[in-house]
Amino acid sequence: MTDMNRPAGIGGILAPGSVAVIGASEDLTKFGGRLYTLLVQHKFPGVIYPINPKRESLLGIQCYAAIGDTPTAPDLAVMAVPRDHVKAAVQECAAAGTRAAVIITAKFSDSGEEGAALEREIVEIARAAGMRLIGPNCLGIISPANKLALCSSPALFVDKLPEGRIGIVSQSGALMATIFDRAQTRGVGFSHCFSIGNQADMELCDFLEFLIDDPATGVICTYVEGLKDGPRFLEMAARARAAGKPILAVKAGRTDFGAAAAFSHTASLAGSYDAFATACRETGVVLLDDADAMIMLAASLTTFATPARSDVAILTTSGGGGAITADRLADAGLPMAAFDDGTAAAMEELFDSHLTRVNPMDMGAAKFGGSTANSNKCTQALMKDSGTGLVIAPITTSPDVAKICMGICDGMEIAAEGGARKPCLIVVQPGQAGDKARADLRARGMIYLESIDEAIRVAEGYRTMLASSPRNPASSGSPGKAPEGLSGALDEAAAKTLLAAYGVPVNRGEVVAEAGEGALTAGMMDGPLVVKVVSPDIVHKSDAGGVALNLAGPEEVSEAIASMQARLAKSHPDAKIDGFLVQEMVSGAFEMFIGATNDPQFGPMVMVGAGGVVIELLKDVAMARAPVTPAEATAMLTGLKVAPLLAGYRGAPALDVAALADAVSRVSWLAADLGEGFAELDVNPVLVRVAGQGCTGVDARILMEG
Repeated sequence: MTDMNRPAGIGGILAPGSVAVIGASEDLTKFGGRLYTLLVQHKFPGVIYPINPKRESLLGIQCYAAIGDTPTAPDLAVMAVPRDHVKAAVQECAAAGTRAAVIITAKFSDSGEEGAALEREIVEIARAAGMRLIGPNCLGIISPANKLALCSSPALFVDKLPEGRIGIVSQSGALMATIFDRAQTRGVGFSHCFSIGNQADMELCDFLEFLIDDPATGVICTYVEGLKDGPRFLEMAARARAAGKPILAVKAGRTDFGAAAAFSHTASLAGSYDAFATACRETGVVLLDDADAMIMLAASLTTFATPARSDVAILTTSGGGGAITADRLADAGLPMAAFDDGTAAAMEELFDSHLTRVNPMDMGAAKFGGSTANSNKCTQALMKDSGTGLVIAPITTSPDVAKICMGICDGMEIAAEGGARKPCLIVVQPGQAGDKARADLRARGMIYLESIDEAIRVAEGYRTMLASSPRNPASSGSPGKAPEGLSGALDEAAAKTLLAAYGVPVNRGEVVAEAGEGALTAGMMDGPLVVKVVSPDIVHKSDAGGVALNLAGPEEVSEAIASMQARLAKSHPDAKIDGFLVQEMVSGAFEMFIGATNDPQFGPMVMVGAGGVVIELLKDVAMARAPVTPAEATAMLTGLKVAPLLAGYRGAPALDVAALADAVSRVSWLAADLGEGFAELDVNPVLVRVAGQGCTGVDARILMEG
């Protein structure tokens, strides 16, 4: 009978009274050998049960042939055995009453359907017994806060596990171990590091939830390949923000925006990475593209106070180093700090008057003493400067690198006594000439960086944090009611009818079957007119010759339809032609795009950007979870590269941004209201006129599943 009290939470997994290592050995070339050796080496305080039927003892500890032979049921088991032996091991652990197991073994769902089926089977066995699983295909756990090493990485062959306030959850075991290894060489420590592999049972959000509540953790780092539960991730992000614990993330799988769309432009502009990035931005998760930068930002967050602004002061030992750093800041769009009067006054003692407000502050240009003598006072001044959010200190090779770095640390400590604890990022650029400085900084418990690039990435992370504005999609006020039972691809006419029902402005049009009918329809419309082919097999109509513009009346419409039929019969003989859309032609000052997609993790997402035929060339698109308010849509527009053109560039009249934002909001509501069956929506181009004259969507498609 299942004991419902048996399942172990993560806190229990990290503090087991006993651990069984299935596949234990003394062979350091094997996963089980390294894992077992490291568990013993780092003095796990509980009982260790090495499971090895061929040995009586390992490293002086008695071995057992099977889990069932141990004196008591192990609280936690670690499995480093061939895949074909894992199921039996899980069954034995479940029968013995083990509360949780870590499965190092790979080749389950990560290697095809056969492995995936076996993975599902072992999860069912474990859950029936109330046992939790981490993995498979993981590298285990490193918990310095609990003196627990359940990992086979050679990075753990150190005298002591480096302890700090950074927690890591990684879907890649090798990357977790690499992060751990590189960080510890700089004196950066961790609370807990989890390699979670395939997430067959316990998934990313389980570990995020633990770290949010864990008093030993101050900052959470994640490496994400895919989410099991998007809504829960958003919930965890909100909880972390409320708890004052930043979540930093690196995600694999950035997509190629230039990929050809199967149905619409939306498909090529909205990848899973982009939806993830949008979800992060809207929940305060800081998304980075480099694991080293993520860890150093985390180390900075656990060392310094979060700055109030992102303006950067450069403190340098070299004019050239300062100039390069300033150029890199400009490339990244990071503002240079303008020093306040107090800083300028403090610098009068050290610098000639024309240098007291110069950023970068080159300590080598001081009136006396150079960098070694002035690093303390210069650092104090910049740490207290009201115009400075953070300091980057690129240190170049000199005989006194260590002394300069210690002077900077002294200045930081003195400033901190007065409450100035903003980040100061020391960049030790020399090679072996900087080794003593690095050692002294580690001994002092001070972080350092190895390159200007790394410092820029950390500064960008701070900017992202300061610029984030968490939001939840609007929950009421839909301007329409979506019809039920829609399926498949809706052609332009049907899509526009639905958009118009939501108040999205579209131009008038009607589908006709042939040239004569087109002429009759044209006679009831105001010119000029447009004819477009209606076909589910022709997405890019203008490229295929399926669009005719500036038609003066019925005769020209009839001729356009006839010639289009003949042309498409030759170029697209297999295309299904449903008719020809005759519509009134409208004009506008600028072409924009509005789209929406239904992300499998985060639900409906709305997009807006530069449109027309250059949409995929410019890729200037803003995305948000739908629905959005007109005010939120306006904020999306102001973040685009083409925003100056919308506002009126170089004397041109401002365009009707208010009407465009209203249309974006209405499209977002339609996408949200269409429900789970919604797939994609594309309105392109949207012609925007000058302020007060509105906008009009002149082409549209909607794709429903089924």
